[in-house]
Amino acid sequence: MKKIAFMFAAAAMFVACQEAPKTATAEQVDSIYNALKAEAQAQAEAIVPEFILEEGAEAIDSAACIAVAEAKKAEIIAAADTTNAEFKVAFEAAVKAFEAALNAPAEAEAATEEAAE
Repeated sequence: MKKIAFMFAAAAMFVACQEAPKTATAEQVDSIYNALKAEAQAQAEAIVPEFILEEGAEAIDSAACIAVAEAKKAEIIAAADTTNAEFKVAFEAAVKAFEAALNAPAEAEAATEEAAE
Protein backbone atom coordinates (compact mmCIF):
# COMPACT_ATOMS: atom_id res chain seq x y z
CA MET A 1 0.00 0.00 0.00
CA LYS A 2 2.88 2.34 0.77
CA LYS A 3 4.34 1.70 -2.67
CA ILE A 4 1.08 2.66 -4.35
CA ALA A 5 0.79 5.84 -2.29
CA PHE A 6 4.41 6.70 -3.05
CA MET A 7 3.90 6.07 -6.78
CA PHE A 8 0.79 8.25 -6.75
CA ALA A 9 2.62 11.04 -4.91
CA ALA A 10 5.59 10.82 -7.29
CA ALA A 11 3.30 10.94 -10.33
CA ALA A 12 1.38 13.91 -8.93
CA MET A 13 4.63 15.73 -8.20
CA PHE A 14 5.96 14.92 -11.67
CA VAL A 15 2.83 16.38 -13.28
CA ALA A 16 2.82 19.43 -10.99
CA CYS A 17 6.47 20.22 -11.73
CA GLN A 18 6.00 19.97 -15.48
CA GLU A 19 6.33 23.35 -17.16
CA ALA A 20 3.02 24.69 -18.48
CA PRO A 21 2.96 25.88 -22.10
CA LYS A 22 3.50 29.61 -22.47
CA THR A 23 0.65 31.76 -23.74
CA ALA A 24 0.59 35.25 -25.16
CA THR A 25 0.00 38.07 -22.70
CA ALA A 26 -2.77 40.61 -23.23
CA GLU A 27 -0.20 43.15 -24.43
CA GLN A 28 1.20 40.69 -26.96
CA VAL A 29 -2.28 39.81 -28.23
CA ASP A 30 -3.05 43.54 -28.55
CA SER A 31 0.20 44.01 -30.45
CA ILE A 32 -0.72 41.24 -32.90
CA TYR A 33 -4.19 42.75 -33.35
CA ASN A 34 -2.73 46.23 -33.94
CA ALA A 35 -0.24 44.84 -36.47
CA LEU A 36 -3.06 43.19 -38.43
CA LYS A 37 -5.11 46.41 -38.28
CA ALA A 38 -2.09 48.41 -39.50
CA GLU A 39 -1.65 45.97 -42.37
CA ALA A 40 -5.29 46.47 -43.38
CA GLN A 41 -4.85 50.24 -43.09
CA ALA A 42 -1.80 50.06 -45.38
CA GLN A 43 -3.78 48.01 -47.90
CA ALA A 44 -6.56 50.59 -47.80
CA GLU A 45 -4.14 53.49 -48.28
CA ALA A 46 -2.58 51.72 -51.26
CA ILE A 47 -5.86 51.88 -53.19
CA VAL A 48 -5.74 54.48 -55.91
CA PRO A 49 -8.86 55.56 -57.80
CA GLU A 50 -8.98 54.01 -61.25
CA PHE A 51 -9.88 56.63 -63.79
CA ILE A 52 -11.24 54.51 -66.61
CA LEU A 53 -12.70 56.14 -69.65
CA GLU A 54 -15.58 53.92 -70.67
CA GLU A 55 -16.18 53.36 -74.33
CA GLY A 56 -18.37 56.08 -75.75
CA ALA A 57 -17.88 58.39 -72.78
CA GLU A 58 -16.63 61.90 -73.44
CA ALA A 59 -15.09 62.60 -70.03
CA ILE A 60 -13.90 60.79 -66.94
CA ASP A 61 -16.21 61.04 -63.96
CA SER A 62 -13.46 61.53 -61.38
CA ALA A 63 -15.85 62.02 -58.48
CA ALA A 64 -17.39 58.60 -59.11
CA CYS A 65 -13.95 56.95 -59.39
CA ILE A 66 -12.83 58.55 -56.13
CA ALA A 67 -16.07 57.49 -54.42
CA VAL A 68 -15.54 53.88 -55.53
CA ALA A 69 -11.97 53.94 -54.20
CA GLU A 70 -13.08 55.44 -50.88
CA ALA A 71 -15.81 52.79 -50.57
CA LYS A 72 -13.19 50.05 -51.12
CA LYS A 73 -10.94 51.64 -48.48
CA ALA A 74 -13.79 51.82 -45.98
CA GLU A 75 -14.70 48.20 -46.70
CA ILE A 76 -11.12 47.01 -46.04
CA ILE A 77 -10.83 48.99 -42.81
CA ALA A 78 -14.26 47.83 -41.58
CA ALA A 79 -13.36 44.21 -42.30
CA ALA A 80 -10.27 44.48 -40.07
CA ASP A 81 -12.15 43.69 -36.90
CA THR A 82 -12.68 40.53 -34.87
CA THR A 83 -16.39 40.67 -35.69
CA ASN A 84 -15.38 39.79 -39.27
CA ALA A 85 -15.04 36.00 -39.52
CA GLU A 86 -12.16 36.07 -42.00
CA PHE A 87 -10.18 38.59 -39.93
CA LYS A 88 -10.92 36.65 -36.74
CA VAL A 89 -9.52 33.45 -38.27
CA ALA A 90 -6.37 35.28 -39.38
CA PHE A 91 -6.02 36.91 -35.95
CA GLU A 92 -6.41 33.60 -34.08
CA ALA A 93 -3.92 31.93 -36.44
CA ALA A 94 -1.41 34.73 -35.79
CA VAL A 95 -1.82 34.35 -32.01
CA LYS A 96 -1.39 30.56 -32.26
CA ALA A 97 1.73 30.99 -34.39
CA PHE A 98 3.14 33.44 -31.83
CA GLU A 99 2.43 31.05 -28.97
CA ALA A 100 3.99 28.18 -30.92
CA ALA A 101 7.11 30.31 -31.37
CA LEU A 102 7.13 31.03 -27.62
CA ASN A 103 6.99 27.32 -26.81
CA ALA A 104 9.32 26.13 -29.57
CA PRO A 105 12.57 26.60 -27.61
CA ALA A 106 11.14 24.83 -24.56
CA GLU A 107 9.92 21.90 -26.66
CA ALA A 108 13.27 21.62 -28.43
CA GLU A 109 15.07 21.69 -25.08
CA ALA A 110 12.78 18.99 -23.66
CA ALA A 111 13.37 16.80 -26.71
CA THR A 112 17.13 17.25 -26.31
CA GLU A 113 16.95 16.28 -22.62
CA GLU A 114 14.91 13.17 -23.44
CA ALA A 115 17.40 12.14 -26.14
CA ALA A 116 20.27 12.57 -23.68
CA GLU A 117 18.68 10.21 -21.17
